[in-house]
Amino acid sequence: MKHLLASLIILSTSLSAQSLPERDQLIESLLQATDEKSLQSTILKARKAGLPEQMFLEARFILLINQNDTEGLAALAPALEAQLPTYSSDHTMIFATQEDFESTLHYTKALAALQQDDTPLFKKHITEAYWLSPAHSSQFAPHINAVRLKESMAKLTLKLDRKFQNQKHPSKQSSLRELAADAPIFLLHFWSPWIQTSLLAMPEYHAIANTLNKQQIPTISFLLAGTNESRKDADTFLSEQSSAQGHWLIDSPTSSLASTLRISTFPTVVLVSKDGQILFNGDPASASLWQQLAQVNSNIKAPKIDPVLPENLLENSPSGSQKNE
Repeated sequence: MKHLLASLIILSTSLSAQSLPERDQLIESLLQATDEKSLQSTILKARKAGLPEQMFLEARFILLINQNDTEGLAALAPALEAQLPTYSSDHTMIFATQEDFESTLHYTKALAALQQDDTPLFKKHITEAYWLSPAHSSQFAPHINAVRLKESMAKLTLKLDRKFQNQKHPSKQSSLRELAADAPIFLLHFWSPWIQTSLLAMPEYHAIANTLNKQQIPTISFLLAGTNESRKDADTFLSEQSSAQGHWLIDSPTSSLASTLRISTFPTVVLVSKDGQILFNGDPASASLWQQLAQVNSNIKAPKIDPVLPENLLENSPSGSQKNE
């Protein structure tokens, strides 16, 4: 969400024309509030100094954006709607036009619709948000993609008997059904040695695999088909991963599993039921994944992951350079 904040924060020229040093300091403090306590403290001072209420609403919006608080943003919709009739370009800190303000209102309404699991209402408001402010389309796209992914996964049942090549033992092929055995669920993970973000997330996946394997939940990592060169790099990388657990397969270059599951960002994991139903598809850090896992086994808790510095990992990567498939 922070890329939206970067595009929004511009100080109005109408404000700068009438600014006083104290006013500038208060505006800067509103824009830079890091938590609710600091925001409230600044609002009290700014209200005494006569700053308009519109600024306080905008400051709260910025704080919620920085905190990536989608629930808070959804809850902000009524206040934004109440402010719309009296919106003033003379009182704004972040909106270049009234259309930008209206776009933000529809964006928060779209998030509220997602909270209610109302897809048609979400589509209505996110379309209006884009129409009013197409410059912020990069902010809206992840939510649109998430809705499309959810709809697609709800219709999908994986064919568990399909065979895939074993990365560690190339002469062997295994099906998801064989590897899942009697487990009620299993976890799929996708990666490539030429995708930096998937390498950066590998320690996280190792920790997750270790956690789930201890609870008899199979983990299956799929190498993207890629090229012969990427395959060699992947084999080298895997041979150096002493903490690698679970099963390691190679995706098919045709009718790939990654394509079927719409894998487009990394890291991504997919939680699958023993019947092939998709229970989760997304970032392994998502609370939704761990809520799903806890429903199967209440002892499963998300592991604590130590941060990995990109430069350290890349120095130890097979190619020693950043490649892109």
